[in-house]
Amino acid sequence: MKVQIYPPPFANLNALDEDGMLILEPGARLSSVYRRLKIPLVLQPLVICHVNYQRVKLNTQLKDGDVISFILPLAGG
Repeated sequence: MKVQIYPPPFANLNALDEDGMLILEPGARLSSVYRRLKIPLVLQPLVICHVNYQRVKLNTQLKDGDVISFILPLAGG
């Protein structure tokens, strides 16, 4: 199955195709995306993840065509 990824800036983008799509095995969970993008464990609590524009947990099962986006709640000044 293919899902659209809008990755955080520190993610490993080698797993994505030129359109930002990631191929996963059927029944994959969001935690698989974290592993494939090699998001460091220390940064995982700082990343807010949405599937189809809804906040979800790591054990969420994905479906073909899902849109996965990451938000970093950081502010500066």
